[in-house]
Amino acid sequence: MGKHLSTFYKDDQSEYCEIHIDFKEELLYIKYYKENSSTWFHKEEFPNKSHRYVEDAAENWALGIKKIDPQYDGTLL
Repeated sequence: MGKHLSTFYKDDQSEYCEIHIDFKEELLYIKYYKENSSTWFHKEEFPNKSHRYVEDAAENWALGIKKIDPQYDGTLL
C-alpha cells in the first residue's frame, strides 16, 4: 500500500482518481474510483515516470481526454 499524494475529480464529481507512491518499489500509480465507491475499478502503474507525468495523466482522465474502456477490463484507449 502506497502513500496517497493527490486526488483528481471529474467535473460532475461522478468519478475520481488518486495518485499514490510506493516507496519500497519506487513506483507511482493511479487508482480510479466510481461515484460512492470505496473500491477502485482500475489501477495504472507508471514505472520510471515523474510525479508531474502521473499528475498530467490523472488530470487528462479527469478532463475526459484520457479514456478507460470498461469493456476491456481496465484497458486504456
